[in-house]
Formats: sequence, C-alpha cells, structure tokens
Amino acid sequence: MNFSTDFYHILWFFIIYCFLGWVWESSFCSIKAKKLINRGFLIGPYIPIYGCGALVVYLTLYPLRDQLLLVYIGGVIFPTILEFVTSWVMEKVFAATWWDYSNEKFNIQGRICLKVSLFWGFFSVAMVEIFHPLVLMLIDKIPRHTGEIAGGIFVVVFSADFAHTVVATLDIKKTLAKMENVRADIFQFLEVHNLGAEYKELSPSRMLNYLKEQWEERKEYLENIPVAGTISEYKEELEEKLSALVKRYEGNKPKRRRARVLQRHVKAYPKLKSTKYSVSLDEMKKRLEKLRKEK
Repeated sequence: MNFSTDFYHILWFFIIYCFLGWVWESSFCSIKAKKLINRGFLIGPYIPIYGCGALVVYLTLYPLRDQLLLVYIGGVIFPTILEFVTSWVMEKVFAATWWDYSNEKFNIQGRICLKVSLFWGFFSVAMVEIFHPLVLMLIDKIPRHTGEIAGGIFVVVFSADFAHTVVATLDIKKTLAKMENVRADIFQFLEVHNLGAEYKELSPSRMLNYLKEQWEERKEYLENIPVAGTISEYKEELEEKLSALVKRYEGNKPKRRRARVLQRHVKAYPKLKSTKYSVSLDEMKKRLEKLRKEK
C-alpha cells in the first residue's frame, strides 16, 4: 500500500478531489434542475469541502482499506461532521446558509441528513477502492517539476479566489445589515405616524407606492374639508420623510463585483438563505433579477 503523506501529494489530492467534487455537484444539480448550474462557493471549478473531506477520509481510513465496513462507517461519520461544521461556520461568519436539508428525513438543523451521510459512506468506499489508486497513478505520471509549478500556481489562484469571495460575501452581509436597519427605521416611522401595520409586509419601495396610491384615492374626499391644506402639507411632509428612508434603503447595494458574487451564489445555491436578513436578501435578489432582464 502506497500511503503518501508528503506535502506534494497531499496538495494534489486536494486539487483533484476539489475538482471532482465540483464536477459531481455541478453535473448532479444541472441534471436535477434541467439547466446548467456552476456549483460552488468560489469562482473556480473546485469545491474545497470535497477536497477537505477526501483528505480526511484518505488520512484516517485509507490505511484501513482492507476493512471496508470500518471504511464505510468512518466515511459516514467524518464527512458528516465536516459538513455540519462547515455549514455552522459559514452561517456564523456570513449569516447565511448555502444548503438546507430541512425537507429531508432525519436531518439535524437542516445542515446534515441521513441520506447524504449514507452517500458519504459509499463515496468513501469507492474512493479507497477505485478512485484513489487512479488518482495516485495520475499524480505520479506528472513530471515532478511540472507538478510543483502547477501546484504553486493553483495555490496562488485558489488563495486569491478564496480571499476575493470571502471579502465580497462579507460586504454583501454588511449591505444587508444596513438595509435591515433602514427597514427598522421605516417601520418605526409608520408606527409613530400610525400608518398601519399592514405596510410591514411590503417591500419599502412598494410600501411607498401603496401609500401614494391610497392618498390619491382618498384625496378627492378631503378637498372640501376646511383643513385640507393642513392635511396636504402633513401628507407631503410624511411622504418626503418616507421617500428619504426608502431612498436610503434602495441606495444600499453591493459594489458591481460584489453583486456578481451574490448572483453567482444565488445561481449555484438556489436555497441560499440569510438567517438574519432574509427580507432584504429577497429584495436584493429581485433587484439583481430585474437588472439581468434589463440587459
């Protein structure tokens, strides 16, 4: 048994399994959705959780390849723990969830579920029995000097991709937080002026339009009232203040590059949800979709 743990082989194991994970996820999701989906948190054709999961399985279970039952059990447990931790960390850092198994039976917090965990077990057995010997053979066929250069280039590109995506996603989180703060100001404005709780279910821009529509409908009934001028002035003042709040809300948007990152996240993970700013995220998704159609 050739059990390679030097940095060169570990790096290439990570590269190859990240790529194979991207191929699997993109193919499976594209077939399921009946359209092309470029799966993955990052820009490049690689999904790090697959590379990390494969390395965990390799380092812990490959030495046990003669005991397939242990490989299967370990393959169920270790990748499942990794998937749970990854989901938890991403939620805490970005206030969002990229996948959700809540509709699957025997799930835990929607982060993991029995069906997928059992799949990890089969994948682990297939990896140690079929895939890894082929991967090792492929790596050893690459001239060492060429492999070192290519591996170094990957590290640079991957690091830049990771840093860019993380920073952009954090920027999106900040933008959503600002939007939620303005929403809170708008709701407070409505409550202070007793304009009705039903408006809270609307987006800020739709809220303003609805207020204007209602005013126009009632305006004709107020024309003959002696204090109509005062009412009109009060209405204009309220509308001006509310318009300013809505403008603040709609002015919060991620920069062009950040918007592209969000668009990619939404396309790659249709179940993407914000755990703190869900309404604002839905509003931003609608804006991005509108801009896409206008192009």
